[in-house]
Amino acid sequence: MSLSPPVKFVLWFVLALAVLGLTYAHITATYHDHLKGLMTFTAFVCNGVTSVFSGDTFRTGAICSYKGFSVEIVDECTGLLEMVIYCAAVLAFGTTIRNKVLGLLFGVPAIFVFNILRIIVLLLAGAYSRELFDFMHLYFWQATLIIMIAAVWIGWLYLVVFREKKSVAVPS
Repeated sequence: MSLSPPVKFVLWFVLALAVLGLTYAHITATYHDHLKGLMTFTAFVCNGVTSVFSGDTFRTGAICSYKGFSVEIVDECTGLLEMVIYCAAVLAFGTTIRNKVLGLLFGVPAIFVFNILRIIVLLLAGAYSRELFDFMHLYFWQATLIIMIAAVWIGWLYLVVFREKKSVAVPS
């Protein structure tokens, strides 16, 4: 019995997500103190970007503040889980190792940048309205992160995987 490519992808994706997800859970539980550096770095980048546009921002460790509204960057705010999901999708897709490496090299930083943008928007929202912050943090960004992961993955498919297939196709 031969499985269709979409079914193979789903099965490989679930397997990759389970392995990477369990690894992520183990790392975050076992090495939580080591992840503080990533949390602080995320806060550092958010503060750096925000401070370009306003002097009303400051950072202490993993806490960013804008106009008196503060957010603490915890491990869930680093984008690592989103990167795990994206990596599972890239690794599960049937393409060359080269394409997968390119997908990881460009997609993971893209997700990090998007996550920084997410935190900055949350800071801005929170500085103006706690209700807006709560809505964006609890609802809007949850759905948006799913769309963002899919968009980066689809971008990789079109810019790398499908482009390569078009370039090696022989005209009839």
